[in-house]
Amino acid sequence: MSELNWYYTALTLLAVSVVFYLLHAIQPKSLFREGGWGSMLLSCLCLIVSLVIRSTHAKYFALSNMYESLMVVCIGVQLAFMALDRWFKLRMLGLPVTILLMASLVYDLTLPTEIHPLQPALQSYWRSIHVPIILLSYALFTLAFLSSLVFLVKDLLGGGNASQSGSGGRLTPAMASVNALHMNGETDALNLEMDLIQDKANVYDEITYRCVAFGFPLLTVGIILGGMWANEAWGNYWSWDPKESMSLVTLLGYGVYLHLRVNGEHTARTLSWVSVIGFVLMLVTYFGVNLMGIGLHSYGKIG
Repeated sequence: MSELNWYYTALTLLAVSVVFYLLHAIQPKSLFREGGWGSMLLSCLCLIVSLVIRSTHAKYFALSNMYESLMVVCIGVQLAFMALDRWFKLRMLGLPVTILLMASLVYDLTLPTEIHPLQPALQSYWRSIHVPIILLSYALFTLAFLSSLVFLVKDLLGGGNASQSGSGGRLTPAMASVNALHMNGETDALNLEMDLIQDKANVYDEITYRCVAFGFPLLTVGIILGGMWANEAWGNYWSWDPKESMSLVTLLGYGVYLHLRVNGEHTARTLSWVSVIGFVLMLVTYFGVNLMGIGLHSYGKIG
């Protein structure tokens, strides 16, 4: 099949995944969750094949415009979510993740898809190192944002109880009771208690933290590598280009989240809102600067 046929197949499989996760949200059954997970896995593989075919046609790693980079971000979101879902057996996160992925892939089709020769600044091995690391951090921040939204919704529906039970870096009474049961060797009670905790909102606070904790160092390394590439291409490590400046602002925003989380004196609701703000900063960095089409990174502009 052609590159676009693989892309459309991925989109179709993602639609199937949406249905499965919707059914799982309504009636939590392992069959629905496994169906959603399996459909997403196949969708992810199809997107990877599409990217490989595109790279073969272009005769370089196809990661030079918004169409290609957004596809890579979607692949990153899928991989990160599937790993977390294997561990946490999530009930509510699969639906918003699949819906956002579908919306992103549909929007991606509206962007220019033509393959053009690389600009001189992009003809470097740094492109295959710096860009994927940055995009993977964006994928993790996107997952953190969706997890924060789920937490805030559950917190709202629970009248604020979820925020009080969120760990915020501290051991909750429920978790303490589980530890006590574990120490007493009551395995069956431990498993039952863990299943109950699994369905509470504080698990989404934990997922947000883990995504940001992995995404933050990736963004840091990506910015450093970008500076090294800039020095090689333009003769200086930092030029306060709009994309560079907003990347730094985004990094500082998520640094605030990590500081507040480790500090342990703030509710999970507050931390979730900080995560949402960080995601907005990331969107400005990723889309906003490209919409303006200015600066040294104008080759990534939309349209």
